Amino acid sequence: MEISVGFTDKEEEYYTGNGYICDESALGRVYYPAEGVEFCGQPAVRYMEYPWISTFETDGMIALQTEKRGKV
Repeated sequence: MEISVGFTDKEEEYYTGNGYICDESALGRVYYPAEGVEFCGQPAVRYMEYPWISTFETDGMIALQTEKRGKV
């Protein structure tokens, strides 16, 4: 499962008040859920340029699988 990356104009208090943890990255702050994330290093965001897209990717964390609802 991938972790999504995006920009926000909300203040840090908004995320910490909604169960997120904040760490600093070379590109700025990284917010991630307090639960459901496994760490395999220091959380970081990096900017990548591919021939077909420019994107942000994460390092140091993976999202844990959650139980899918409505599936048997």
